[in-house]
Amino acid sequence: MKKLFLSFVMLMSCCMMFSQNEFEYIYEDGESNYHKVIYFSNIFEMDNGDFMVFGDNYFGRFSNSGELLSETLINDSVPGYESWNGEGTPVIKSKDGGLYVFTNLNPVLDTNDINFQVYFEAKTVMKKLDENLEVVYSKEMTIPLDTTGIWDETIDLYDYPEIEIGTVLDEGDGFVICYEKYVGEIYGPDEPHAHGFDSTFIIKTDYDLNILKSGGLGHLKCNELRHKNHLLYDGEDDEYLYYVSGEWNGSHYKEGFYLYRFDSDFNYIDEHYMANTDGTGYHTIHYEDGDSETGGITFKRTSSNTTLMMAGANCHHFNGNLPIDNYTAAICLEMNDEAKMLDSITFARAESAPGNRTTVPYYGSIDWVNENRIFIGTTPNSFFAPFLSGYQYFVIRMIDKDLNVLDELYYDLGETSALWTTILKATNDGGCMIAGHFMDFVNDPYTYYNYIKKFPPEAFLSIEEAHANDLKVAVAYPNPGGDVMNIRTTLRDCNLTVYDMQGRIVHQQEITDDVTSVDASKWINGTYVWKLGMGNEKLGMKEVESGKWIKGN
Repeated sequence: MKKLFLSFVMLMSCCMMFSQNEFEYIYEDGESNYHKVIYFSNIFEMDNGDFMVFGDNYFGRFSNSGELLSETLINDSVPGYESWNGEGTPVIKSKDGGLYVFTNLNPVLDTNDINFQVYFEAKTVMKKLDENLEVVYSKEMTIPLDTTGIWDETIDLYDYPEIEIGTVLDEGDGFVICYEKYVGEIYGPDEPHAHGFDSTFIIKTDYDLNILKSGGLGHLKCNELRHKNHLLYDGEDDEYLYYVSGEWNGSHYKEGFYLYRFDSDFNYIDEHYMANTDGTGYHTIHYEDGDSETGGITFKRTSSNTTLMMAGANCHHFNGNLPIDNYTAAICLEMNDEAKMLDSITFARAESAPGNRTTVPYYGSIDWVNENRIFIGTTPNSFFAPFLSGYQYFVIRMIDKDLNVLDELYYDLGETSALWTTILKATNDGGCMIAGHFMDFVNDPYTYYNYIKKFPPEAFLSIEEAHANDLKVAVAYPNPGGDVMNIRTTLRDCNLTVYDMQGRIVHQQEITDDVTSVDASKWINGTYVWKLGMGNEKLGMKEVESGKWIKGN
């Protein structure tokens, strides 16, 4: 059974009264074949106020009050081809209220596969969906691979070429599509493949996928982390900006962060490297390094012709060969078109340890409608599905165009919940939406639920409004914990009090930092209640947040 929670509020602003909706929609496990774990990768707000959510070829359409209106699965199966797009299937909102869906298809070249056919081309299939999620028409484009693949008996691997769509832009008269082509890994990390070079290529098509022009850049060895909606158009200079991130310790990838620039005909202009972002060590923006995934990277162009980026980062500071500071972080930074950092903020951090990471929503972690109301999000101390085994919350921070912090709030689905958020989107009313999946790791540790949550703009006006919209102003972590209990909040002039289950005070202190660490080493194992209060002895203390914290072994 679906759980749908609705509340309706009114907001008075500039002498105008208008209605805002908050809703939470939870898909029950096993409800239908649609609702397994869905990695939501996009949210679209339609002209009539409805919302379309997409992930793993699943589409759902919701009213602005949270009612599920329709849902469907897009079938991308083609004999002899396989579909895979690790960065999410590109979807674009059409001008008539529908959607364009792009599927990337590569030939099956494994001779042991039942669908094996000797193809030397890949395909891009575009499907047009109407507002009811019905397929109106489908178009197809063929892309030559110019390589055949090789069977390597030493590793029992069929090393075959493939392409992957990274970005699709709707330019009003057609599409600009950015691809990555990989020719394989057999020939070693620093050697070109016998059948050609890896490449980034960009094509312009009309709305029927007829190719109008193309260009790009060949690479000695392709960084597999080049893609995921990283192509932006610079309207001031009539150029295309392509952002690239590599592994901090990669043996054959370009380490760190690069920007490639192309002219309007997709000819290569130049490239720029971004130096270490903290100025003190190896602080590298990337997707993952094999030990600690920090999540995806999201870019968005500002009205000042700069780029804002929200990203995960691994930070490694060394004194000689000894690490003195290892942590993961979520950072937001502004850069110009030569990849020079103009300003930045770090707003989440976790010391490196198994299961103790900072991640950002993989498919979108920064968004805005109004540049003075920018939403960014992250999950500190995160675990990954299917290993959601400890308390996880999602941080929503609101900043202005100068990266000044306006507010920070926290969302969870209970103190025994582990939450994995994959997308954050700003909404036209001044609020935002998030989507992902979660589990109750104490009461139901083997069942996953998908969720969608919309926050109205008034949720960010006051403590009372935040609570009314299921947001917290402080959290305690890790939970369960050990010898240290951390309190995270941006509130100041408040006091922390911790009680045991007999109501006895075991700790008190003033909150002065974003994260306050409490020494719990002398506390016995068990459950504790913490409370934050604001006020003074004359006026009395007002409780502004509370919760339970469990100390384990």
